[in-house]
Amino acid sequence: MDLMGPIQTESLGGRSYILVVVDDFSRFTWTYFLREKSEAFEKFKMLCVKIQNEKTSHIKSINKIRSDHGKEFENTSFENFCISLGISHEFSALRTPQQNCVVERKNRVLQEMAQVMLISNKALRNLWAEAINTACYIGNRVFLRLGTKQTSYELWKGRKPNVSYFHIFGSKCYILNDRDQLGKFDAKSDEGIFIGYALNSKAYRVFNLKTRSVMESSNVVLDDYRPKHDDHDEDVCEIDDLPLKESGETSSGVKSNQDEEDDLPLNRVPPLDSNEPAPWVRKLHDKDDIIGEVDEALEDEFWVLAMQEELNQFERNEVWTLVPRPRNTNVIGTKWVFRNKSDEDGNIMRNKARLVAQG
Repeated sequence: MDLMGPIQTESLGGRSYILVVVDDFSRFTWTYFLREKSEAFEKFKMLCVKIQNEKTSHIKSINKIRSDHGKEFENTSFENFCISLGISHEFSALRTPQQNCVVERKNRVLQEMAQVMLISNKALRNLWAEAINTACYIGNRVFLRLGTKQTSYELWKGRKPNVSYFHIFGSKCYILNDRDQLGKFDAKSDEGIFIGYALNSKAYRVFNLKTRSVMESSNVVLDDYRPKHDDHDEDVCEIDDLPLKESGETSSGVKSNQDEEDDLPLNRVPPLDSNEPAPWVRKLHDKDDIIGEVDEALEDEFWVLAMQEELNQFERNEVWTLVPRPRNTNVIGTKWVFRNKSDEDGNIMRNKARLVAQG
């Protein structure tokens, strides 16, 4: 076990520290959020009781614990508790965190998963505790234990986990308002953000944007495919917002239908049979920056090197085997996809070429 923190931004509940406990055999992980380091002992005692009831009738099934020399672990309360239950308390050597490598790696995995979830969804920074909790919840049910074909949840619980109810962290959701007295024409749901799963009930944890609070509810509709922050909403031209014109109205004071179409925003959705590029492509990139043909890429030595690197990768990994073409069989074509990798300032750091199958 180990303690992370203090986190510069307090969570919604005012927590600044994270206690991470990992089972050495199954790699099943528990996380607890603390206001002060001194709370670590009480959380550990609570976990021991939980494991006692869940696994065996004797708490002595916990034979050994390992931590660093932090004062939150190396104190009289911890020592007396471990002696009374016959638990061996091992410590890593000073300034040698690699001796406690299992939980140290888990700390980094949880931190980086939560970081990606918060940044990619532009979530509030004080939701970091919810992101850590969700990362731990998913990791227990998804990551396979090294050397086995089972997840940590399966090794610890003895049954396969159900992941059919998983959703994207930070997705927009709609929460049924079953707490307030509503009128006949009042909105029946509140808009919110999905932030995780309840640990003690079959419910989702959501952040209600109306009440600015975290709540648990099973009456939630989630929209995983709609971006929470859509930068194009203000530019989209809705059909209902267009002025209605009577057919044949082409007087000097009223624009014709052709003139009206010319005045529509450039980022409107093009017809299906049109060769016009998609609106988000035209808005974010200049046409001069888009490589449409392989011949254009072959004129640039950097793209040629990127294509050669991709082909070398295929050869090393033995991606395909050349065989004679079967008769009366359609052949799946391939195409090159070119993309620039940029840093935080928008400077191009790498040219990336991928050869993919069409379809």
